[in-house]
Amino acid sequence: MSLIVGPAFTIPGYKAMAPPDYTTECDATVYAADGVVGYPAFWWHYLSGPLGAYPESEAAFEVQAADYHAMGAVLDDPERWPVISVRLDGEVWLRIVYRNVEDEAGIDFVEERPGRPAEVVTSVEGHGFTSAMTWVELLAAAALPDERLTWAQRLILTLPMLGPQELSEDAEEIMHRALDGIGATNRLAVAGALLDALDWRTH
Repeated sequence: MSLIVGPAFTIPGYKAMAPPDYTTECDATVYAADGVVGYPAFWWHYLSGPLGAYPESEAAFEVQAADYHAMGAVLDDPERWPVISVRLDGEVWLRIVYRNVEDEAGIDFVEERPGRPAEVVTSVEGHGFTSAMTWVELLAAAALPDERLTWAQRLILTLPMLGPQELSEDAEEIMHRALDGIGATNRLAVAGALLDALDWRTH
């Protein structure tokens, strides 16, 4: 598996502490990593990490241990924070940032709008999370036209943003379709684990 991360860019208003002394705040330098969504190893990491579908996700993809660990090294790199970008309406972007700070690592879901400072609308932390989106809003966002990402990829990527609410009666069917779209097998078990995790998180 050959993973290339880059180029580097900043998200105006998304801050980090700058080296070498890490006492000065500046716009964080992040690295485009959109290509990772093309690898089953990424979805194994994403489903089992921020979405809590472990160990079910382990059996959902045919991934060699070396590829799994190589993907982990990219996603957890403290020197090059990887970012997956999801276009929303117009020039609005959702930047999914792996914030790889020692002892404070997490995933930030950052909304970037032209002319405004970036806003962290959701964070998945080692010790908790915040939420920012309704089920209806999530489905609408997933359905937006996109030349880079499929409907299934968009839905799974934005799923950690789900806020407290009741899901629709067809949520399990929708989850099955999305999992099929990213190449997951044993979808019944994974969908069940995802829904159980979301039920715990949203109540």
